[in-house]
Amino acid sequence: MIDGHGDDIYKYGNIRLNFSSNIYPRADIGPLKEFLKERLDCIKTYPEPDAASLEKAIAEYHGIPAENVLATAGATEAIYLIAQALRSWQTFNVQYPAFSEYEDACRMFMYREDVLGNLMWVCNPCNPTGEFFPEPFIRELLQKHRYVIVDQSYEGYTKERVMTPAEGMKIPNLIQIHSLTKTYAIPGLRVGYITANIGIIRLLRGFAHPWSLSSLAIEAGKFLLKNNFTAVGNLDEYLRCAQRLRFSLSAIEGIEARPTKTNFILCRLKKGKASDLKEFLAKEKGILIRDASNFRGLYDGHFRVASSNDVDNAELIDGITEFLKR
Repeated sequence: MIDGHGDDIYKYGNIRLNFSSNIYPRADIGPLKEFLKERLDCIKTYPEPDAASLEKAIAEYHGIPAENVLATAGATEAIYLIAQALRSWQTFNVQYPAFSEYEDACRMFMYREDVLGNLMWVCNPCNPTGEFFPEPFIRELLQKHRYVIVDQSYEGYTKERVMTPAEGMKIPNLIQIHSLTKTYAIPGLRVGYITANIGIIRLLRGFAHPWSLSSLAIEAGKFLLKNNFTAVGNLDEYLRCAQRLRFSLSAIEGIEARPTKTNFILCRLKKGKASDLKEFLAKEKGILIRDASNFRGLYDGHFRVASSNDVDNAELIDGITEFLKR
């Protein structure tokens, strides 16, 4: 399990602005909250053991059969479930740097790492780099590996074209991971799902835990899909805002900010440690960022921020500038 992740706001008591999570921090989830208030009695009984009604709603949303969908308690459960179900293939590889849970899950089930591993994990758009891998790149990987697992958790935060579930289910060795948690900015409700061909879904379902999703999570997922809810009202403007933040970060002497195709930005302090910057911003400014030094392939100067709005972003820039001057 990852030690030192984003959104560790629970460690601090004074955070005003949270840039540490890749989720849009200004999302209005008021309609969902009102809906769930009316559904609180559902916690008195057990939820569906297999979240079948949510899987049906997901399938209808994408225009695919429910047999091609497996609901999970967030993308993280999907990752560990896939690693467990496919463990007989023994070898894996990851497109680094990336979310550490891919490697952790494979290590848990005794895989060994190999450049031509049977399981190839890709995050697209990629956390933490913001890089996007186009379809020809994914199809090239599909020719080289027994299974390619594409984590599309951040597909709701990019304008790049991601492969749809309807397209992916036709490819026998492709597994796609999706996250309602991230798409709808509800990280406290763990809701995700896997889409793949029927054979893979049947295999994975044999390892799925009953009652994995709570009743509230199931109800929330169905509500959001049915009402076509959007966490970001204007994605185009939000992504332009993220680019403005990247340019402002790049303009700070001592900061390198990588290009991004999504709402978060990977940065590097040319001198000093990201952990020191994080502590300064949290304790002195009430601002939280992600120390990214624990991503494989990154170093102690790396940190990641997700864009908020221009006003909040300006506070972040001021705080980082002050830290570097000190």
